[in-house]
Amino acid sequence: MQIFILIREGYLELKKAISSPAQWLFLGILDITLRYRRSIIGPFWVTISSGIMILVLSFLWSHIFNNNIKTYMPFFTVGFLLWGWISSQLTDSAGGFFQFQGVIKQIKLPFPIFTLRQNTRQFITLLHNMVIIFLVLLLVGNGFSWISLIAIPSVILIQIIISLASVCIAIFCSRYQDMAQVVGIGTQIIFFFTPILWQPESLKSNRYLIEFNPVYHWIEIIRAPLLGNLPHQSDVLWSLGSFLILLGLATFYLGRYRSRIAYWL
Repeated sequence: MQIFILIREGYLELKKAISSPAQWLFLGILDITLRYRRSIIGPFWVTISSGIMILVLSFLWSHIFNNNIKTYMPFFTVGFLLWGWISSQLTDSAGGFFQFQGVIKQIKLPFPIFTLRQNTRQFITLLHNMVIIFLVLLLVGNGFSWISLIAIPSVILIQIIISLASVCIAIFCSRYQDMAQVVGIGTQIIFFFTPILWQPESLKSNRYLIEFNPVYHWIEIIRAPLLGNLPHQSDVLWSLGSFLILLGLATFYLGRYRSRIAYWL
């Protein structure tokens, strides 16, 4: 019975944060504005640098793997930018709530607000990088179709999943500060085990190496419709399963540890 009480309290904490978008949305936009306040093109510098890197690496890895550039470049572009969006949110949240400790110790706010603020920054960066995806799919790939619209709810679902994961990581790393390094190393390892540089077909009979990788399914549920394919059933099930598991963990951690976080900082 106690665990259900904690989950309920954590759910209410999460609900309070989500129902206050004026706070975390405004602060996330403000962070981007302040970061590029003396820049002429602002966040598009990230888009330009990412575009150059994708152009160079696409030619390099397509020759190394002996793949057709017209099929490899769209696959790599979407996967690389989505991975950057996911990994940036996870590594940001690994910093815990330490960068907001001044506010946390003075004002009582729902803790997920600070995580949502970080996630908003990365989502704005993704929106800028969508320019690269549109250009690559139109100029190199097969363009867009009605199937591509499936990517919109998929992005929303994955953003919710990453936000819940970020809450869990932020609480965990606030308690155990060394775990931030573990999260950073873990994201690097996951990158090489996820089909971003290489395509799933290269595994042949060893597809089990990616079938049990949830990050692969998170990326694929967005990448597949953008490339003109329907997401596989396993991608949908893994994503929905991840949502339910992380929702339970996030609400439990918030209910149990929210009164201790300020003392950990």
